[in-house]
Amino acid sequence: MSTSSEQGKPRKLVLANQKGGVGKTATTLGLASAIAHAGQLRGTGGRVLVLDMDPQGNATSGVGVEVADGQRTVADLFDRSAQPGALADVVVASEWDLVDIAPSTRELASVEEAGDADLVWRLDAAFDGVDLSAYDAVLFDCPPSLGRLLFSALVAADEAVVVTEATKDSVKGVTEVEETIERVQRRPNPKLRLGGIVVSRRRNNGEHNFRENELRAAYGTIGDGSDGLVCRTVIPDLAARQDAHSAATPIHLFRGGKAIALQIAYTDLAAELGLIPIGAPA
Repeated sequence: MSTSSEQGKPRKLVLANQKGGVGKTATTLGLASAIAHAGQLRGTGGRVLVLDMDPQGNATSGVGVEVADGQRTVADLFDRSAQPGALADVVVASEWDLVDIAPSTRELASVEEAGDADLVWRLDAAFDGVDLSAYDAVLFDCPPSLGRLLFSALVAADEAVVVTEATKDSVKGVTEVEETIERVQRRPNPKLRLGGIVVSRRRNNGEHNFRENELRAAYGTIGDGSDGLVCRTVIPDLAARQDAHSAATPIHLFRGGKAIALQIAYTDLAAELGLIPIGAPA
């Protein structure tokens, strides 16, 4: 990966929620798969950069990358000695066509405990001078917390997308992430915006129907004539999601387990978020 004085301008999106198990990583990788797939069908573009901001490293393993001893990872970007533009030395090609990754390991957990006052600025500095012009999007897969890793990603990003399940705590969880976004907007990153709310792992039952309606009542739906934030597209809770992850295979190349429903959902979501053209085939 090269560095350049001319910055490319891909969209930089943070996928966030303070609760685990809501489908953040699956949504991050589903969007990456959709963008790459659309680029392959067009014959141009479609390259994606994923930053794995979670010490669990599920996005890293999900794209087939195994971190070797001594390999640079996202944790190195937070080191006091890290230079501006350090991201260029961390990004590697994944096993997925058109998808690169800045990988993560458990070492990243120490960032949440560090006391350095300037730590939350280091990730943003790691982008300085890095040529991102080859990418259509940069996606940050964040840990299930409202700590320094999420805050750092929000400082470096253009927008945040909250991923949530349709549960009784959905509105509360989204509100807490929204408050964190507003903190970042007030000073470190005034350009940051909340780009959408995605209902993930959606099951067709009374509870999920009620909770999704509750969420839409609180935040509105994108395109409903107001300033709605909840995406029309919902991501169904299907076994193919975990099966594709276990196989380190893009969902758009996975076969079986009703994968086609997820392929359509992630393609529709990518289009709704403006990451690929509307009407792109799944």
